[in-house]
Amino acid sequence: MKKKILIVATVYRVGERIYPLIPEFHKFADIDLLQLNEMSDDMVSYGNIDYRKLFHEKYDKFFECIYDGTISSIQSQGAKNAHPSETILNLDVTKYDMIFYDDNRNRHGLWSLYQRKRSDCIVIANTHCNSSLNPQPNDNPPEGHSNGNYIVDNYQKVFDYCFVHGDIERNAYDNKDYIITGGIPSNDELKYYDRTDDFILIIVNFLGNAYCPYNVSFDEDMFNKLNLLELQKQYNKNVVFKTKSRANHSSVMADQNYIKYLMPDGLNFDIITDFEDNNQLICGASLVIGSTSTLSFKPIQKGVPTVLTNKTGCTGSFYNYRSLVDVDENFIEKVENEILSGRDIKFIENALEGGLHFNATEKYNHKVKELMGV
Repeated sequence: MKKKILIVATVYRVGERIYPLIPEFHKFADIDLLQLNEMSDDMVSYGNIDYRKLFHEKYDKFFECIYDGTISSIQSQGAKNAHPSETILNLDVTKYDMIFYDDNRNRHGLWSLYQRKRSDCIVIANTHCNSSLNPQPNDNPPEGHSNGNYIVDNYQKVFDYCFVHGDIERNAYDNKDYIITGGIPSNDELKYYDRTDDFILIIVNFLGNAYCPYNVSFDEDMFNKLNLLELQKQYNKNVVFKTKSRANHSSVMADQNYIKYLMPDGLNFDIITDFEDNNQLICGASLVIGSTSTLSFKPIQKGVPTVLTNKTGCTGSFYNYRSLVDVDENFIEKVENEILSGRDIKFIENALEGGLHFNATEKYNHKVKELMGV
């Protein structure tokens, strides 16, 4: 008899890293989908692309049943974790051998599923972006992380096992028994893309036009120190800014207008927000400058010269990355050093399971099958 798996999808930009596992799971299990929060049908799309459409076009053929959490599961609409939606409360969770959660935060009332599951049903969660840290301005690690975070706090409350990106992250924890390295399966597709070196890509995190939880935002001072006119002159490349849409922060147009206002005369640039294929975007870049976000693993893994701006996000697994730098008067020199350094093989091996050979999907799927006894 085939196994039965429930996929819990909550936030696309968090879950897209591991959604490519769905076709692999389908080879040995029947799969249902529970879509909650930003993946619920009731969520108002807040970016320039509705990623739910991309998700359903790609994965719906693998699902037996799809359950929708409705507006009562949408956090930005006031849904409370203590009061799960009727969809969650009425779901017969005893029929599943595994529940696979695209995040690891205790949200949306998922504790209810955990409490009602069969004892032999395992719940697998996935590290929240680059780091499981709650966003904090002072991100002081052991090994780039803090033991007081989602992984430790939610163990045996929402999940039984949590997959992390690599050894750097796993080694941050004293109890490693339930923490498993899985890499980023969606990055495996990078091996099929050619680099075209068309532009300088700037991956921004929080802009200066709204609240920023970190010490440094992408504001006027930051953009001035990046010296983008000089970079453009030196490398003869257009500049492309990649901004992030957020359900509870600013708007696409406001963010784009803010960047336009701050750019110097003579700079040739474009601004994009949501993009259908981030692998294609990364492989179009000759140089990436960005925050310490999960997206920044892609260019490093592909071998695109990548300079990360310190204190603009959770440091996480980037704490010892060779080009994690403070943006100052020596910034262009730091860029030049990174360009000359080649692919950072040692960092990739330590930070990303399966990252060096683009086989995270295979490694991740193998470990899940072992846990399930398949």
